[in-house]
Amino acid sequence: MIEQKISLYISGKYPFLRRFVVVLVWTSFLYVGYQLTNRFQVFEPKSLMLFEFENDIPFLPWTVLPYFLLIGGMYLPVFLDTPSTFIKSLYAVGFAVAINYSIFLFFPTVYPRPPAPEVTNVTTAIYLWLTGIDTPANCFPSGHVCVPGIGFWYLAQQHKKWAWLYGLVFILLVLTVLTTKQHYLIDIFGGLLTAFIGIMLAERFYMRRIAVSSKNWEKREK
Repeated sequence: MIEQKISLYISGKYPFLRRFVVVLVWTSFLYVGYQLTNRFQVFEPKSLMLFEFENDIPFLPWTVLPYFLLIGGMYLPVFLDTPSTFIKSLYAVGFAVAINYSIFLFFPTVYPRPPAPEVTNVTTAIYLWLTGIDTPANCFPSGHVCVPGIGFWYLAQQHKKWAWLYGLVFILLVLTVLTTKQHYLIDIFGGLLTAFIGIMLAERFYMRRIAVSSKNWEKREK
């Protein structure tokens, strides 16, 4: 079973580095799908409703820095040192992303970004680079909330003492999807929903896989 192979691999020498390799390969594969759905959709992308107060949220290009920290949350499974938790987090990301990409393809949305700022400092240059590689599509649900949210969730499950801190950091970072004008408010809740579904599916799928593996082992023993 793939779970056993991954467990053996990440339990070898330099486990942190091995987990990083697995996460890097998995997220790189998923990123290809993101770029494809970001540029090719089955139907014309539609704009969503902006709440009145969303128009009052200031456009702060410098928040692209904490925004990138949020995106970096996709690598949080690297810190999950329990093999079962590590594997479930990868499954959760896979299930959630599959749902996201299906919506991106068949129910595409686009965000009305503000005019590009002039390059006056490093942060505006980084922001322009971001918007150059990430089109205004793939809004709902927010994958930039969904995938890091899964990482923060499993990290909180592993270190329950610090769950409140992980939650606080996550909330603060999530706000940057609004201040960078990358997402609608509703995209955040959509991302949280698909993250939740991904986690639930991963938990069930993992337990089912373990049960099947146990039955197969028992048959071999007889």
